[in-house]
Amino acid sequence: MDSSSSSSSFCVPPELDDSSTGSTFQFFNQVYAKLEDTGTSTDTRRYIDRDLEEAHAILMRDYFVEDSKFDEPFFRHRFHMSKRLFLKIVSDIEANFSYFQVGYDAWGKKSCSALQKCTAAIKQLSTGEPSDAYDEYLCMAARTGRETMEYFCDAVVNLYQKEFLRRPTSHDIALITQAHEERHHILGMLGSLDCTHIE
Repeated sequence: MDSSSSSSSFCVPPELDDSSTGSTFQFFNQVYAKLEDTGTSTDTRRYIDRDLEEAHAILMRDYFVEDSKFDEPFFRHRFHMSKRLFLKIVSDIEANFSYFQVGYDAWGKKSCSALQKCTAAIKQLSTGEPSDAYDEYLCMAARTGRETMEYFCDAVVNLYQKEFLRRPTSHDIALITQAHEERHHILGMLGSLDCTHIE
């Protein structure tokens, strides 16, 4: 092939001619033929025009405005935490990590909001569903969903590990045990998982 070929072409090494029967040569020959058939050498992703701003507005109407569609019990059930705690986490993360701040993509469209990103991360962590499970609701692609969860976990560890991700003190254990006993009426929660003594 001459030097004027496009960047998508490849050159056969001098020691391998067209008569070579090696499997490597055949493999690359097939790859090159396939590239010529498709007319491209790169795996271009198909662009989907997601209405991120409308998805953010729907999320706000559902959970975060004053007269939201779903009240606090719904929120606590679906997010596995109180709305106040969730908004505190979102606020802390958005203030400290640029990934969660408003930006614009290559098309000049506004990126997902911090609320959308944190919602996607919490949903994945709490339900174990795949990263594209909320594409229709949050307008977030699978790749963005996976990336968001990774950044979210890193952010939470970075922000809260000194206070919350440490070994509990004896005072912490006493408070946890007391709270568990009051709510579930099971004694010795941290000491034993054997509940056979409960009627």
